[in-house]
Amino acid sequence: MKRTFIYMAVAACAVLATISSCSLDEENPSAISTDQEWSTASGYEKLVNGCYFDLVRIVYGQAEDTYIISSEAGTDIWQDVRGGSNGNWSRALIYSNDFGANTSMFQEAYSGFYGCLSQCNAAIAYADKVKGLSDDAKNALVAEAHFIRAHVLFNIVEFWGGKFLPTEPVTSPITSLPMSKVNDFYDVILADLEFAKKYLPVSQAVRGHVTRAAAYHLYAKAALTYASYTDGLGYCDAISDGRKNELLNAAKESADYLINNAASLGVKLYSDIDEVFDEKNNKTNEEALFIVTHSSIQSLNPRGNYYNRAWKHWDSYNNASDGVGLAGMEPTYNPVKTVNGDEYRLAKGNCYMTPSKYMFDLYGEKDGRYKAFFIDTWYVNKANDGNQYKWTAADATRFGLSDARVGNAAFNIDKGDTAVYIARGKHYTQAQRDAIRYGVYNLEDNFADPANPKKFFPSLKKNLCTNLFCGTNASKPYSSADCIVYRLGETYLLSAEIYWRLGDTNSAANRVNTIRNRACIGHDHSMDVASSQINADFLLDEYAREMIGEWNRWQTLKRFRLLLERLALNPQIKNKKKEFYFRPVMQTELNLVDNADEYQNEGY
Repeated sequence: MKRTFIYMAVAACAVLATISSCSLDEENPSAISTDQEWSTASGYEKLVNGCYFDLVRIVYGQAEDTYIISSEAGTDIWQDVRGGSNGNWSRALIYSNDFGANTSMFQEAYSGFYGCLSQCNAAIAYADKVKGLSDDAKNALVAEAHFIRAHVLFNIVEFWGGKFLPTEPVTSPITSLPMSKVNDFYDVILADLEFAKKYLPVSQAVRGHVTRAAAYHLYAKAALTYASYTDGLGYCDAISDGRKNELLNAAKESADYLINNAASLGVKLYSDIDEVFDEKNNKTNEEALFIVTHSSIQSLNPRGNYYNRAWKHWDSYNNASDGVGLAGMEPTYNPVKTVNGDEYRLAKGNCYMTPSKYMFDLYGEKDGRYKAFFIDTWYVNKANDGNQYKWTAADATRFGLSDARVGNAAFNIDKGDTAVYIARGKHYTQAQRDAIRYGVYNLEDNFADPANPKKFFPSLKKNLCTNLFCGTNASKPYSSADCIVYRLGETYLLSAEIYWRLGDTNSAANRVNTIRNRACIGHDHSMDVASSQINADFLLDEYAREMIGEWNRWQTLKRFRLLLERLALNPQIKNKKKEFYFRPVMQTELNLVDNADEYQNEGY
């Protein structure tokens, strides 16, 4: 029995359905059959709840969170800070010569999405057997399964192409995985989303359960993406120009409906960019369309005390002696009052990947997204001399500062005062840096050797909510922050891209300028662009500025069919091969099937 994963996932669904998101009934049924349980109203609700399980447990936050590698690595906007020495992380970030089936960073996404698919297929199959629910109530529940199935199939087909496409529960072992074309995947995806747009509720009593707004967003994104397959990339029948235009117009209609009816659909575009990822808004975010929830209550998390860690791998502070950390900084759950009155908690990240120099240079002087999305200032929270941090020789040497500050009380720093500042856009001379009490590092110096960036870079703070840290180990500051999967800001950019592809650059510019003026300091329209500026490169840059770190970049480059061209902007990536338009299927999966050679993507 070589192939058991899909079968096991379905068999386990009755158990998994009891431990999904943060208000689920944890009573585990016993002494009755699966058919009996799932055909009851309460049992069927648990079955639908189970569709969320692997999104929480594996994909978005509570595993090692290597989904960030599947979705963002190997692109123009991320680099490897370990110089190629960090095993599978480095292979995926820079496409080293041994990149392929044994690069295990894609395993969590693959198994997580297929696990969700099994749950969704079971929920959809049992919908007609449920007793005790009105048609409206049943359709609202099964619409959640249709949406999640569309979401996971969209990710599967874009990452791996035309692969295994079960749409009903698999109840017997499989030794050879049948393959379906990309076209077949999108037929299911779009049909699922049509159902979800019609039957999903506008609001849900339980946070994290999907609502109608998300279906309109994903439909626009999926139809837009399918429209790019006029080239028949991968295992796909090339779509005609007529079909492409049909898809683009359907995408336009869905995106326009969501944008024009946002209020009645229960969402809004924040008026200021600072609000979007403000940690105080995390649990009540009004721009979010679809979120994956995490709880501070251990019993409500699939992994108990292993909380959300989705932010950790792009953090520049790793409590080590080769980056921004000082002896006056330590990971802690205990807040310190900063000099400006804010509470400051310091997280210990893993420091695996840095935004590229190209990425940092995309933000203009008036673009508020840089300050809203990145941390470039850290504070002293640990004293080594009374209530102050006193410079050590090692810290001064690492920052390239004069050792005259060592033992000089004039350079001591109070707890809560600035410890480190990464300067972007202004170059501090050596004399200026030596004269400033805290550690100043020029961002450009971090990239002095473009192919070997250092660890002195601003940290992306999307999903980093220090107010929601939980656990007991200060060196592992996981949080109960929710992960925003889709948000209305992206809908505006998708709409702009759709209009551009349809030849309406005026409407495209209007959509883009809504996002840009929201980000513009002073909101004075000085960042607005003209319709003549809308082209593929501009849109890709704008996606980067707005959406960095939100599980989008690799798929976005693929949709534009400019992945290889954009890799030329990343000085660490030497290999640029067409096979990179699909992720490799993991060797652990291939070992389970008889048709491994056929199932693996070409070139791997």
